[in-house]
Amino acid sequence: MSDLIAWLRQQLAQGATAPRYMQLATAIETAIKQRILAAEDYLPSERLMAEELALSRVTISKAMKLLEEKALISRQQGIGTQVVKHAGYSLSQERGFTAQLLRSGNHVSNQWLLRACLPAPAHVTKFLALESNAIVATLRLLRLIDENPVSLETTYIPLRFLPDPEKLENSLYALWQSRNIVPEGKHFQLKAVACNEEIAGLLNVHSGTPLLQIVQTSRNALGEVLAFSETLCRSDVYEFAVSNGGLMALPITPDNVVAECCCL
Repeated sequence: MSDLIAWLRQQLAQGATAPRYMQLATAIETAIKQRILAAEDYLPSERLMAEELALSRVTISKAMKLLEEKALISRQQGIGTQVVKHAGYSLSQERGFTAQLLRSGNHVSNQWLLRACLPAPAHVTKFLALESNAIVATLRLLRLIDENPVSLETTYIPLRFLPDPEKLENSLYALWQSRNIVPEGKHFQLKAVACNEEIAGLLNVHSGTPLLQIVQTSRNALGEVLAFSETLCRSDVYEFAVSNGGLMALPITPDNVVAECCCL
């Protein structure tokens, strides 16, 4: 811990013009990115940092608030301030979100916002190869890690593959496995988007925050589309890995960055 304090003191001595609380927040963020602070490490107490760095408690508190808003740290009264463990999620694995994150030791939960049979939006019927206004199973949920919202997922499924969406409780992949429904091919489209006010409220971020949008189409061995989903992920929390598939970067425009990936 003394090494961290010495490193922070060195960073603060570089003479930046930003307010001291912003300098401290930037220094700690850099320490996290450079693995000087590892995931789940505890930071020194605010009192100790104030004393050792010759800063006021107010300055320390404001810096911690900034880091907390970026989901880089978690503060718990009586326990301390801890570096957040980010979520590593492989797009190419057959296991779904919940199974992968549980396997990595995270506490994962879902908050259902919608489970119903509804007319599919026009752009969805195209992907599902259905007639206009066809009724589909519609799922919308928040994914939470350690009780913090990290992504918003909306999924549309032909009724023959999920006739009773209101009965779905946990993993869609686990339910499909129990019914011998196996996704064989997935196609992803990744795009950077800005968060609107509604989504910001759900994901506990500021409006305009960059998000990663993942549009996924899953097919079975016959080539039938099992599901079409649109997921908005907090870019400050997720780390993605893709293997056993190709990654193609599409032209970059001033408004967004898009990439496509197929996993077979």
